[in-house]
Amino acid sequence: MSEISRRQNFTNRLLDAGRAAFNGGGKVNSVKTEPASKPASALPLKTVAEELAFLRKSFRDLVTAYASQIEGEITQLHGTVNAEAESKRKLPASRSHDLRDMLMLLRSLEIKPAKGRRRDLKKVENLVAELRLIADRWE
Repeated sequence: MSEISRRQNFTNRLLDAGRAAFNGGGKVNSVKTEPASKPASALPLKTVAEELAFLRKSFRDLVTAYASQIEGEITQLHGTVNAEAESKRKLPASRSHDLRDMLMLLRSLEIKPAKGRRRDLKKVENLVAELRLIADRWE
């Protein structure tokens, strides 16, 4: 046997031994078997489905409460502005500046309601908070 053949045989034996160690035993080309699957009756499918139904209901309740809160604040702002519009007294110059600022804020709101994005909700919430700060200075 030539020197080259001996080196190749030695190298092949080393590679085979490495593969055997890597594959977890003496099998050079072993195939991993999947663990036995459990029958559907043994899995918590019904429990997960019940929890998902509860999550859905909780989410709806949360969205409803959030919407009610923001709509209530908008209604209060609307009432405050309407009360100022109906008053017979002369408005101070600062109030006119505040109204212009409110109008600019309202017109600068850019949302896409059809997309239902959370960041649009945050924009509305921030806008209402800013408007509330302006209106609170009137009292």
